[in-house]
Amino acid sequence: MPDPRRVWKADDIVKLKAMAGNEPAERIAAELGRTLAAVQTEASKLGLSLRTKRRSRSTQTADGASAESVP
Repeated sequence: MPDPRRVWKADDIVKLKAMAGNEPAERIAAELGRTLAAVQTEASKLGLSLRTKRRSRSTQTADGASAESVP
């Protein structure tokens, strides 16, 4: 279980900023080894949105999968 009192280091913040808006918050938390609540709190402090951007319809197949993942 992630340590709930671990200090946010500069490299963690860089990763959070890079992933925010592009990856689901749950995936960010797992990548950083932190709880979802910790990621949400730090993102809020930094003014970052964790809402992921929707992909355009032109890049999705009929079943909703990304066109890049289709062989």
